[in-house]
Order: sequence, then structure tokens, then C-alpha cells
Amino acid sequence: MSGLLPSDLFSPATSGGNDILHFLLAALSVVVMVIATGAYIRRRDRRYFFLMLAFIFLCLDQLITLYQELYFYGLLIVIPYLGLHLVHFLELMMLVSFIAALVMPLKGIKS
Repeated sequence: MSGLLPSDLFSPATSGGNDILHFLLAALSVVVMVIATGAYIRRRDRRYFFLMLAFIFLCLDQLITLYQELYFYGLLIVIPYLGLHLVHFLELMMLVSFIAALVMPLKGIKS
């Protein structure tokens, strides 16, 4: 029986438990992003849009972190010409989106 074993998927520089944790974080972030996207499609509200956007940034952040962990041995990917770490930029965008969703007035309610 030839094929890939589960142990072949883990990078040699990190522990198997750490890699499993990153797989779980990436999978759960995809689930939350899909739920948030469905909520925005049903409601079409600006607040739901910013929540969806924040969860998209979270999902991208976790998928890129998983990629970095498995293939770059945990080294951070840098945005060319800016010198910023990509995951940190995505985390900043995620927080800005959450803040926008929190300060956005609700429809039909006067502030």
C-alpha cells in the first residue's frame, strides 16, 4: 500500500501538534467565513458586510499562516516594497472591519 501517510503532511521544523492546530484554525475560519457570508447574503446590511469582510480577512490570515507553517517553517511572508508582514496586515484589516461593524448604526434605529 503506497500513498501519503498523515505524518507526511507535517513539516519537519514544527511539531505535529502545532500543525494539527493550524489545520483546525484554518478549517474553522473557513466555516465561520461561510456562515458570515450566508448571513450577509440574507440581510444585505452594511454591518453584516463588514462582519463578513472581517471573517474573510481572518480566513485568509489563517490559511496563509498554515501555508507559512508548512512550507516556510514559520517564517513570515513580507509584502514587497512595503516591508510589512502579510499576516499582520490582514490582522489589521480584520480589526478595522470589526470596528467598522461595531460603530455602524443599525437600520431603523436612531442614535
